[in-house]
Amino acid sequence: MARRTLLQSGQIWTPQATDALPRHILDFPEGLLSYELVHPADAPPSEERDEFIIQQSLFRKWIRENDAVLTDVQEEKASPALELSKKIVTLRKMAGMSQVQLAEELNLSRSAIAAMETGRTSSARKHIPRLAELFQVPIELFLSGMVEQTFQMELSSDEHDLICLYRYLSPTLKLNVQKYTERQTRKEDSV
Repeated sequence: MARRTLLQSGQIWTPQATDALPRHILDFPEGLLSYELVHPADAPPSEERDEFIIQQSLFRKWIRENDAVLTDVQEEKASPALELSKKIVTLRKMAGMSQVQLAEELNLSRSAIAAMETGRTSSARKHIPRLAELFQVPIELFLSGMVEQTFQMELSSDEHDLICLYRYLSPTLKLNVQKYTERQTRKEDSV
């Protein structure tokens, strides 16, 4: 009888017999599994995050086929500097900006932005007011997470389903959905 592998957030699985990159498990949205590829420390910094969502059974199959072993478990709760860095990366990408463009807006070097986005520096906090202004978000987003407001409204079953699906998305995908919806609404208004 085959033993079922227990998968948990924070695990890093490293393949033994291939050139494939290790995979870091991030979350388990609605029976699926999200993971990111773990690049070597000496690899040049990438502006894109290699994040994927697949069925758990496919991840287990990848483990078997690549003789992957559990090599590390990262703490689920990241440091405040790392959490802040993730928010900056997400907002920069949603604004369609490169690190160079953000550096110009903040009057910093691109390497300073790269350090800020990887949590290697604590100087990001002093740039929060300018970042909030630049990305047109409340300062609270950087300090406490997503800004939430309470609304009371009646929803159709379709609207309810869409909201439930939306809640399972990562912050990056949520912002993508919001931007897409805004663009579609503007198109409708201009017709």
